[in-house]
Amino acid sequence: MSEWLRDSLSFCRTYWWAIVAIVVPIAIMREFLLANLGWYEMGTGASTELSTLLTAIGVIVIFESFIQIKLILLVQGVLAKQNLSFSQRSSRALVALLPFIFMQILISFGVMAGLLAFILPGIYVFVRWVLSPYFLLIQGQGALASLKSSWKFSRGYTWDLFFGLLITALVSAIPTLFILNGASSGNVILSNAVLSILSSILSAWSVVLFYRAYDYVQSNPRFID
Repeated sequence: MSEWLRDSLSFCRTYWWAIVAIVVPIAIMREFLLANLGWYEMGTGASTELSTLLTAIGVIVIFESFIQIKLILLVQGVLAKQNLSFSQRSSRALVALLPFIFMQILISFGVMAGLLAFILPGIYVFVRWVLSPYFLLIQGQGALASLKSSWKFSRGYTWDLFFGLLITALVSAIPTLFILNGASSGNVILSNAVLSILSSILSAWSVVLFYRAYDYVQSNPRFID
């Protein structure tokens, strides 16, 4: 676990500029769409149409998935010493977007079912499936196969992955503590958008950390069914 943290932090420090270059433009576009949908104004007492809420959630899912895919491809390119252009990475990310989102939907349903069963099973399922994006993107597995592979290789590493999730989630959540929901002021909306973009930048650490974990658990399996 300490190796994963150290190596992922070292990568982020070295390639922070590449991470920012990936995250910021996509996150700005996401925040622009959310602002036009009134995302930060929801909760002011005004009625919000269900279609608007679902559209906003869809925007978040699509753009967050695209950011995560691009970051995973960045780490893969650096470690494999692949000199891919911006357009090549972007085209690969777009091709993988729909399968990636489908996999995320499956994870969400599995986690929600577990959360309904006294919460802890949902957390356990999420931890065991946290490596599935890497099997999908790097090994080209399908959504279901990626979930199975993550479940298989994460066995014996549950606590390591859980603490990795906890640490990176706490770090990325720091800017969101200052976000003001239900605010209609232009300055406040802009401030919220900046904080949300900063949170997306910080969450890149988790992508790098679990890429390191993905490599490690395959080379050092503790239990194989």
